[in-house]
Amino acid sequence: VKSVNVMEENLQELNKLGIKVPMILGGAALQRSYCENHLRSTYHGKTYHGTDAFEGLRLMDYITANRFEELDAEIEQRNEKRAVKEEKVAELVARAEEGTAASVAVLPARSDTAVLDTVPPPPFWGDRVVDHVPLDHIYPYVNETALFKTQWQFVRGDKKSADYERQLEDEVRPIFDRYKRDMRDQNVLQGKVVYGFWPCNADGDDLIVYDPQDHDREIERFTNFPRQGERKRLCISDFFLPAESGKKDVLPMQCVTMGQEISHVAKRYFDANDYTEYLYAHGMGVECAEALAELWHKRIRAELGVGNDDSPKIKQLFTQKYRGSRYSFGYPSCPEMQDQEILFRLLKPERIGCELTENWQIDPEQSTSAIVVHHPDAKYFNV
Repeated sequence: VKSVNVMEENLQELNKLGIKVPMILGGAALQRSYCENHLRSTYHGKTYHGTDAFEGLRLMDYITANRFEELDAEIEQRNEKRAVKEEKVAELVARAEEGTAASVAVLPARSDTAVLDTVPPPPFWGDRVVDHVPLDHIYPYVNETALFKTQWQFVRGDKKSADYERQLEDEVRPIFDRYKRDMRDQNVLQGKVVYGFWPCNADGDDLIVYDPQDHDREIERFTNFPRQGERKRLCISDFFLPAESGKKDVLPMQCVTMGQEISHVAKRYFDANDYTEYLYAHGMGVECAEALAELWHKRIRAELGVGNDDSPKIKQLFTQKYRGSRYSFGYPSCPEMQDQEILFRLLKPERIGCELTENWQIDPEQSTSAIVVHHPDAKYFNV
């Protein structure tokens, strides 16, 4: 189901039909809390949130074994934790609303993020398409920890460290090597990129995007970047020069994809009930898309002339050991998925085979987009 509203309507229709089968609901646009509260109270049967295919399989194991009590207990524990957090937030909001004008004035409109004296010059203005990135360039940037543990579920568990390392070396890496070879030889993974650079300025919490040719003409504006209510009061717009500075900053953006064929391969495994190979293929596609995003972010830093701050170790790039940051929509610092539409209007990823679904997910699945920030203080943060 592509739309959260349609999902709720479908559950209501099942209620009318008297159907109460357990439902596993998921998708990046569906929050766990919404599923485990609102949709759970809407549907007369049971609903569970499947974050990804692996969580879906875990839920199916519990459902087929009639272990509903354990799943319901997990949800109850999460809801109790959410209630505590919501109570704290409500207290903070109440204190803020009751504050005097003097206390409100204490909160700055902007964080104390430094305004840069110089902006790295981009190699060009506008966008470019790269319709082939060799897999041998992408593979070194695959995060093996994410692939082996998260995607393929090879976790250490109660194994000794030495035993786990032997398993990785003797069993898991040969699988990785096989998939790297087969995906390349069979042309299954097809790395493509569209990226570019736009002049921009911060306007309060907004980020103005200007025409690549006419740097005084506003063509787009991001208006949904949230600001921290406390702590450093960070907002993504703070990392760019304010409009009143009289100087333009630079906003890089990128969209990468590994193509549609990997999804077809994974589906064939799934339809054949070969779930092990399905998980291998699906996980390989997902992590190669992330690897291409990491590789291209590195290239953008190099083209801006700020790549000297990169760690020489690729593994450390996965923990932001470089200058700036890469932000994707749907995460805490830029949570509004509909802002994908702005990125798509600017980058036109349709040229590399990417489209937006009605709930702003990218199709093919093994694709990802991001805005890139060059400011040295820009790192991931929660709101």
